[in-house]
Amino acid sequence: MAVGDAVMDGQSPPPQLVQALNYEKWGCDVRQLPAGVLPVMNVCLNYYHALTGYKSASGKSTEWVRRNPQGWDLVSRVIKRRMERKRGNRNQ
Repeated sequence: MAVGDAVMDGQSPPPQLVQALNYEKWGCDVRQLPAGVLPVMNVCLNYYHALTGYKSASGKSTEWVRRNPQGWDLVSRVIKRRMERKRGNRNQ
């Protein structure tokens, strides 16, 4: 959810996403990463790229969804959880 909040609301990105984006941009020897870091970075990057792709397709989101079914799966999960969180906050 922190990746979704960063992309959708402009909140500070989680450290795992910052690290993943830095490695993506600058490269790294994945064999030197601590155990367990690579899968987390992959998840962060998958959500980040799906969300930024969807967001940049503003006005053409139907076409984006058609061309990116796997990306839409990730985006729709984030949208659903954000809606549930908002409903939960209103009920408190």
